[in-house]
Amino acid sequence: MRPGRLRHTWAATAAGALLALTASTGLSTAAAQPMTAWPSADRSAAQEQALQVLELKSSVGGLTAPTTARPGLTTFRVSTTDPASGWISLVRPKPGVTFESFRSSILKIINAVGPDIIEGSAEMRQKAELLGGTVIHPNLPASFTRTLTPGTYWFFDYRNIRDANPRHSVLQVSGTAATGTAPAPAATLTGRMVDGQPRWNLDGTVQAGRPILFRNAMPDGQFIEAIFFRLAEDVTEEDVQAYVNDFGDTGAFPDYTGPLDLEQGTGGLPMNSGETSLLELTLQPGRYVVVDFFSDAKDGSSLIKRGHWKIFEAK
Repeated sequence: MRPGRLRHTWAATAAGALLALTASTGLSTAAAQPMTAWPSADRSAAQEQALQVLELKSSVGGLTAPTTARPGLTTFRVSTTDPASGWISLVRPKPGVTFESFRSSILKIINAVGPDIIEGSAEMRQKAELLGGTVIHPNLPASFTRTLTPGTYWFFDYRNIRDANPRHSVLQVSGTAATGTAPAPAATLTGRMVDGQPRWNLDGTVQAGRPILFRNAMPDGQFIEAIFFRLAEDVTEEDVQAYVNDFGDTGAFPDYTGPLDLEQGTGGLPMNSGETSLLELTLQPGRYVVVDFFSDAKDGSSLIKRGHWKIFEAK
């Protein structure tokens, strides 16, 4: 997701395949099952109590986040009171990697310069795993759910990643595993390559107040994000296409305001290929477009310009 003040990008399975998917996606077995096998949307009080919930709050004063957690299925409830902040991401660094080293690679990826994107993406594969997160605003809180395993994680805010002291914090995960079940998603949004081009596949119907399962089924090494924008009633698919056409080849934003309200986007932040995140967003009934502002890790080309956007109706 691109900061508003900058013109840069960040950027039903068979039972036999389910076990392999579970190991790579970051959701527990209960959470990785086909939609028909998910628990009821009306969770019991016992299930709610068992599910580990971590509160993350962003403000003018910084990022307030927990420093410890148990392994297991975890919901991250994220909110902000600062209009200039609130794109909170979860990352798992590889042993020995410092936050500053990680930050240098993220900055290359969001530069909207082809060679930098390719270099930064290659570095990131060696330094850390991007595990998603969510884009929020003071009027648009959100949650994301995934499984934590023992180890060290970081939270950080994309919005001020270029600042001298970017907001970030450390989370240590250890102890007895948390239990519980996640709410059932109303729809599954999957990003994948189709005939060499990025495409969104939406199964189910997006419903206000119901979660969306966001999956990255791209080739290994390709990060994607899913940012949702409400569309005005008079905005046509042609309007969106015209705006997308004006993006730079490596993702630079057009120098004019298009049909997307860039200060009111919400959704899932970048994830590694093979990862899954359950998103609970403040969507309302109406037309939306989901977009991916990241670029191709191999050639630096803009994914949105290559077609990684989709208009849909939320009920």
